[in-house]
Amino acid sequence: MAELTGRALIASRCAKFFKDGDFVNLGIGVPLMCVNYLPEGVDLWLEAEIGTVGSGPSPKWSDADIDIIDAGGMPASIIKGGSVYEHPTGFGFIRGGHIDVAVLGTLQVDQEGNIANWTIPGKVVPGMGGAMDLCAGVKKIIVATDHCEKNGDPKILKNVHCH
Repeated sequence: MAELTGRALIASRCAKFFKDGDFVNLGIGVPLMCVNYLPEGVDLWLEAEIGTVGSGPSPKWSDADIDIIDAGGMPASIIKGGSVYEHPTGFGFIRGGHIDVAVLGTLQVDQEGNIANWTIPGKVVPGMGGAMDLCAGVKKIIVATDHCEKNGDPKILKNVHCH
C-alpha cells in the first residue's frame, strides 16, 4: 500500500478518533474522505444534515441512486437500517446533542479550537453550512484542514479574529 500524503493523510488520521458505533457527522471535502480510512472493526452511523442517517460507502456514478447524495452533492448510499428524512430532523439530531463526533473542514482554526468559516465568493457551496450548530451541539469536534492556504498563509492561528 502506498504511503498516504496530503488530504488522504489528514482524513486517515481523523478516522483514528472514531469508535465502533459512533454517530458521526462528516462535513464536505476532507471530512467525507474519512470513511475510506475507518479502523478495522469500527462501524459508524453517519448523519448528514441534508437528511440521511446510516450513510454507506460511496458508490460509483454508474451504480448511484440520483436521489441519494452526501453533503457535498456526491453519490451516497444508505446501509440497512438507515433512513432519509426532512432537513430539520438532521438539525434536531445536532442541536439535541445526539451526534458523538463531527469532522469539519474550516478556513481557519485557533489554539483554543475556535473556527472561522464564511461564504467563499464564487463557490457553489457556502462555507458556513451547519458548522455553528455542529460546534455547539456535538460532543467531539475534529477539524480536518490543511495547515496553510494555497497562497501560503497559515490556517492554524494563535487567535481567530472575526471581522
